[in-house]
Amino acid sequence: MCGISGIIRWQGPPVDRREIERMTRAVEHRGPDGEGICVREGVALGHRRLAIIDPKGGHQPMSNQDESVWITYNGELYNYIELRDELIQKGHEFLTNSDTEVVVHAYDEWGPGCLAKFRGMFAFGLADFKNRKVLLARDHFGIKPLYYRVGKHYLAFASELAALREVDDATPTGNLEAVELYLRYQYIPTPHTIYREIFKLPPASYFWVSLDGMISEPVRFWDVTFEEDNSRSDRQWENAAEEIIHDSVKAHLVADVPFGVFLSGGIDSSLVALEMSRIMDRPVKAFAIGFNEKEYSEIAYAEKVARQCGIELNAEVVRDDSLAFLPELVAHYGEPFGDSSAIPTWYVSRLAREQVPMVLSGDGGDEAFGGYASYDYWLKTDPLLQAREQMWTAPRASFYWARQALRKSLSTGSRNDLAEWQSIMTYVKEQHRRALWRPQYQKLIEHESELFMAADQKARASSRLSYAQYLDYQTYLPCDILTKVDVASMYHGLEVRTPLIDVRVVELAARLPLTQRIRRNGSETTIRKSLLKRVLGKTFTPEFVHRKKQGFSIPRDKWFLPGQSARKQLEQLLDDPNSRLYEFFNPKVIHEQLSLHRDSYDNSDMLWLFLVLGIWLQQNQSVQFN
Repeated sequence: MCGISGIIRWQGPPVDRREIERMTRAVEHRGPDGEGICVREGVALGHRRLAIIDPKGGHQPMSNQDESVWITYNGELYNYIELRDELIQKGHEFLTNSDTEVVVHAYDEWGPGCLAKFRGMFAFGLADFKNRKVLLARDHFGIKPLYYRVGKHYLAFASELAALREVDDATPTGNLEAVELYLRYQYIPTPHTIYREIFKLPPASYFWVSLDGMISEPVRFWDVTFEEDNSRSDRQWENAAEEIIHDSVKAHLVADVPFGVFLSGGIDSSLVALEMSRIMDRPVKAFAIGFNEKEYSEIAYAEKVARQCGIELNAEVVRDDSLAFLPELVAHYGEPFGDSSAIPTWYVSRLAREQVPMVLSGDGGDEAFGGYASYDYWLKTDPLLQAREQMWTAPRASFYWARQALRKSLSTGSRNDLAEWQSIMTYVKEQHRRALWRPQYQKLIEHESELFMAADQKARASSRLSYAQYLDYQTYLPCDILTKVDVASMYHGLEVRTPLIDVRVVELAARLPLTQRIRRNGSETTIRKSLLKRVLGKTFTPEFVHRKKQGFSIPRDKWFLPGQSARKQLEQLLDDPNSRLYEFFNPKVIHEQLSLHRDSYDNSDMLWLFLVLGIWLQQNQSVQFN
């Protein structure tokens, strides 16, 4: 795992080596094991290396044999050995055992078609000097980030926003539309960033930059498709899930360095840890974070998994006075990022890095197998599901009418609606945003996210649950979950691998019938992630498997009470009459929202977003918005 940077200049002064050195230095924490620079024909590539595979032979930027292709690459390919063997049979010769060289030769053989063959996580810039163009690409799910900045005579790219502030150009312009989206979703959706001139490449996408300055539109090379397969029995689905998860965990363990696992004690991380314990011939090192507030801490469940699986557990308790480092973390994300679970992710990453440079995590299980509590709403409002239940539970006399209702539901569709989804999932509701923004900025509220609209158009005809899962795959997973983990872990130079966010696992999960994702247990109880719970239930007790979902979050509601650390930090920001928050927002309304928060009224979602935004604005005084 690494930090990458690069720049293509097609007019004006040539690329200055000092420029790419500054950009690369800005991501050095992502790769403490080495640095490399290549400057040639208006292209500069920079690389910081975290050596996981072939530590001695995988130095970058790397080229093919005739040096017509050069790459700076961040990622891991879990099928690189199979691809390497295939390429050798086609006549390619290899000088190293690294997966990076496989990417170079795969491009030589298949061009951008190689991307669909990759199984793993990646973001890279590949300079093809023979054809005078640069390929920029990002993996299927957006596990690894790729930002790019477009200037008058250049395009620059990097793993983090901070590197793009080092380009020889003026400070990029702030984007208030992005701030509006941040208040809705707690992150800024792709392709936008906090800067107007800087963008995020969407997952499963690539685009070209010619050395003459032509920039193509992003091209999508893969997408998840939900198609229910009703041909298998419960036992067959359980066997298939066990086999594919075991295979994925095993593939994700390919490394030449020590590794461990994040173990929250939840369903997904417990399943990954269990599979690791079955595969490895030595005790698994696991890392967990808890809180003094017992209702937020799952350490007891992590301890149970560790005892049962023979795992070596390392745990740490996070207290509210641990937020002193928050300004540093905010700066590290590069733009306002409001998911407060970045805090425990930062701590567990630090804990793990003390012993290993790489870990596995259970991220992605909720999106793939239907685990989020928000999915309950989509089931309760699914006319097709309701009609099915009415048909099978109807008395004989009314069976005909229930069957007619089912046919009608099949013909009318699921009636998915983006506005409905946003009304449920938005963090700061529209009426509050209207009160918060100053009058001259009210039009920002009318701005829509292109990412959400595109996902809605693609999935609108799907079942209610598949619709919600698809939206999460396109929005919440890459823009929130994976961004959170990438930045918090790479802050410490720790690689995190996600075996449940794997092409083969996701393609299997996308074929699951509804009853394998979510089941009814009686008339009231919903069993989310039904298939995974049945698989895990072969090893753990029903009480462990079917307990209420905890989630990985901090006690924000407690930490914003009077006298607590989060409230003190926000009060300090608001007490400054020159706070940049007041440039855009109504001071009276912000203070009112803070005063509303108490034990009986949890307003911490909004308060946390303003705390992070206020810190970021304070740190970036030179950024001007329009």
